[in-house]
Amino acid sequence: MLVGALVLCRLLLPLLTRHPAWGIHRDEYLYFAMADHLDLFRMQFPPLIAVVAAAGRAALGESVLAARLPAAAAGALLTLVVLLLVRRLGGGWRALLFAWLALVAAPVFVRSSLLMQPVIFDQLWAALALSALTLAAHEREPRWWIVVGVALGLGALTKFSIAFIGLAVMATALLHPELRVQFRTRGPWIAVIVASLLAVPSVWGQMLHHWPFLQQMRALRAGQLEQVSALGFLLEQPMLLTGALACVVPGVVAGVRGTARDRVPLLAAIMMLLLMLALRGKAYYAAPVYPALIATGALALERMIRAARARRVLTVAAAAPMLALAIVTWPIGIPVLSPQRMPAYMDALGLRERTNMGEPMRLPQDYADMLGWPALSDSVAAVIGRLPASDRADLTVIGGNYGEAGAIAFHGVSRAIPYPRSTAGDFFAWGPGPASGDIAVVIGSSSDIEPQLRQLYDSVRVAAVVRNPDGVPEERQVSIYVTRGARMSLRSLWPSLGPNWQ
Repeated sequence: MLVGALVLCRLLLPLLTRHPAWGIHRDEYLYFAMADHLDLFRMQFPPLIAVVAAAGRAALGESVLAARLPAAAAGALLTLVVLLLVRRLGGGWRALLFAWLALVAAPVFVRSSLLMQPVIFDQLWAALALSALTLAAHEREPRWWIVVGVALGLGALTKFSIAFIGLAVMATALLHPELRVQFRTRGPWIAVIVASLLAVPSVWGQMLHHWPFLQQMRALRAGQLEQVSALGFLLEQPMLLTGALACVVPGVVAGVRGTARDRVPLLAAIMMLLLMLALRGKAYYAAPVYPALIATGALALERMIRAARARRVLTVAAAAPMLALAIVTWPIGIPVLSPQRMPAYMDALGLRERTNMGEPMRLPQDYADMLGWPALSDSVAAVIGRLPASDRADLTVIGGNYGEAGAIAFHGVSRAIPYPRSTAGDFFAWGPGPASGDIAVVIGSSSDIEPQLRQLYDSVRVAAVVRNPDGVPEERQVSIYVTRGARMSLRSLWPSLGPNWQ
């Protein structure tokens, strides 16, 4: 009963506390566009997020809730996995409460349950895999390995970073005596087979498209990951966890001082942190290993309180700081405040985020990426509406990046905008479209786009300028161009233009 109530509360909290001014995120528009091109075995990305986006839009239409509900549901399922692990390991109501509070007091789990991105599903599958691995050691039951295999296979359908969790699982199993002997049973090998079969759609799509994941990783490493340092990675871990440290720290202590069966979550966390340090991963890449550690830490806290006399006082003393931090940091994970009030709140906490490229922001980048897209779509529709009917009959709409193209793809149907094209990432694989490209409406935010357009078209004019002062830097001033007289057909030119993974 308590588990169900806590999970339901976790589902509803992000949905009911979000301020209505915040819209759909740039990345979510991309995933809705992926849903437009859903083909399970022929996609150049793990297809699960496209399936989720398609289901969300089918159920809720062109709405913010179509993105918010799947993310909140995944966050609730993550909570369920942690609470069931606590219960299975013998935890009572105190341990359940502590684990729940830790999850809602950790910005890294709260923010991910806001956005329909692979991140929250990656955290969910990793938590399921490590919880099952923990139970395989505690109960000396190799059948839990099948759950590990299912979780890793679903992770491969979600995000290729699940491979790091797989490596952490393997290293932990080899180092842990209770798990190492289970390699003599069928459990781990069935897990390998199950995970491999579930991963087939993702791997097959990569092979068909000549491994675009590797191209994307090269671009990521050359850009965003250049900003990551080992010291910064480690210092950011406590900031991502915040109130959850009240359970993570006891989980570490229990792993060090407890029996061998208590060490599984700690060993997995150490393996993952070492991997991320070696590969210069972003700080939040390590987050999926913490839920299992939170579960064991909640159990350790409960055992300590049960052994003491002043149980009520100690329960309040443990829960109150987590609750207070959950309330204080909640607006950092969920946009409770309006865009106008959010910068002042960030300043009051002494927090100012930077973009993935290191530029300072008034708002958290994820929040800035939720602003301005419907207005941009309205402006594009207005520009198209002023064109002669003959021009609209053979018109190409081109987005300068996947956010611009994705927003037009999502909002364009109700605004009579042709489906957009772009050389950005996944959009490039979907081609230049049926129009000739002789007349185009081009959305551009970079300073060098106009000279490039003048090399390709006889006529280039700025038809509108859209300003979004609260957006990310590249979206604060976006020009909408009307171009005519293409010097080469778009279909002939297309192969030389992309893909652009920046």
